[in-house]
Amino acid sequence: MATFTVAELESMIVVSMGDYKTAKGEEKLMTKDLGSCVGVALRDPQTGVGGLLHVMLPHYTGSGENGVFPAVSKYADSGLDEMTKALVMQGAQRSRLVAKIAGGAHMIKNATIPESKDISSRNLTAVKDKLEELKIPLLAADVGEHFPRTVVFEPGSGTFRILTPGKEEKRI
Repeated sequence: MATFTVAELESMIVVSMGDYKTAKGEEKLMTKDLGSCVGVALRDPQTGVGGLLHVMLPHYTGSGENGVFPAVSKYADSGLDEMTKALVMQGAQRSRLVAKIAGGAHMIKNATIPESKDISSRNLTAVKDKLEELKIPLLAADVGEHFPRTVVFEPGSGTFRILTPGKEEKRI
């Protein structure tokens, strides 16, 4: 697993589970512990404006219990809509956005639920479907299998680093 300097760690913008953050240029966005969740990085290569979304669930239903509505950013569909709008407001051009994704691991084996129907597969399908609907090309992916990932995204260069315990760092 890669190591970071204290200065590098202190400069990273941490994206919490079910949230997104945006950045520009050399700033780095990081989200940890992507198991069945999916990390979605979007960027405009011309402006260097980008964002990282930590998707927890596939679809926002719009229903809240007792009048309390969940954060829409934790869902693939509404989270991508929300982050895309934020990126455009910060200078990205919608037509130039490109994507990279990581995560969607099958973390729990269950004899009654096939991997093709578990939450990780549903998250991946929802992310890919929403990217297609938004006409955002998916440039690269590191998904599936049975291990968690931490990702670091650099919007300026488009580098998407995937860190997995016991494995060499991967860049896509």
